[in-house]
Amino acid sequence: MATIAFLTVPGLVIGLFALAVLDRVGLWANARFRLPWRRDEVGRPASAVALDQLDELFYATKRHELDQRRTSLMLRDEEEDGALPTSRVDLDGGTAVIRRTSGPA
Repeated sequence: MATIAFLTVPGLVIGLFALAVLDRVGLWANARFRLPWRRDEVGRPASAVALDQLDELFYATKRHELDQRRTSLMLRDEEEDGALPTSRVDLDGGTAVIRRTSGPA
């Protein structure tokens, strides 16, 4: 009977809420007692990921937002990409060069 309850939308929401509460209690217990079987929290908690997936089920734009977030995490910013730098600082030589851009005055 419990399996059928979690296959419905209200049951899924209740299950995710219970997971979020359990996750928060585990974080509190780990911070207070340093539980040996729990790692330090790095990144987003499991309950946040589960709630994002539930939002994705009901809102089509959430899927695009999550895809964009995943893509931006995988791409890296290169210093050579984009416009030419207008300034250059040489810390070893003790010099700084600042060029004036030729824009509208």
